[in-house]
Amino acid sequence: MLTDFQKRKLTVLFHHHDMDDDGFLGKVDYERFAKRLCEIQGYAPGSAEHEAAHAQNMAIWEQVQQVADKDGDNRVSLEEYLDSYDVTLGDETLSNQLVTGYCQSTLALWDRDGDGRLSSVEYVALWDCYGLGEKAAREAFQHLDQDGRGYLTTGELMERAEEFFRSDDPKAPGNWMAGPY
Repeated sequence: MLTDFQKRKLTVLFHHHDMDDDGFLGKVDYERFAKRLCEIQGYAPGSAEHEAAHAQNMAIWEQVQQVADKDGDNRVSLEEYLDSYDVTLGDETLSNQLVTGYCQSTLALWDRDGDGRLSSVEYVALWDCYGLGEKAAREAFQHLDQDGRGYLTTGELMERAEEFFRSDDPKAPGNWMAGPY
C-alpha cells in the first residue's frame, strides 16, 4: 500500500509527465516529451539519435499504458497511475525492475558524453524537458549529489531512484529525483 508521502511524490512525477496538462497520461505526452528532448539535445529530425530517442519514449509509453491503463481508454488517470505503482512497488521483483529501468532509461537519454554518470548539466537538461525550471532542477540536483562531486554515478542514481520510489523518509535525498515535492 502506497503511503501518503509516496503518493505525494508520485503525483508530482505524474504531473511532470502530463505534458499537455489534461489530467491524463497519453501517447501525445510521450511524443511531446520526445520532441522536446530532441530539441534540447540538438538531434536533427530523421537522425539516428532523434529516431532512437523517439522510439525509446514510445516504448516507455507502451509500458506505462500496458501496466496502468486498466479501463483500456488509451490514457492513464492519476488514480490508475498510483494504483499501478501500488502494485509495482508492492512486488520486490517488479520494484527492482522499475528502479533499474528508470536508471537505464535516464542514462540512455541524458548521459550525453557517455561516461556512465549524470552530470548536473545533464540532469538540469532532463528536467527542463518536463518544464521544471533551471533553479528548481539545480536545487534538486544538489540534494541528490550528496558528495558534491557534480555528478551522479550509476550506483548513486540507482540509490536515489530506490529512495524516490520506495522511501517514506522525508529526509531521503532521492525524494528530489523529480524536483521539489
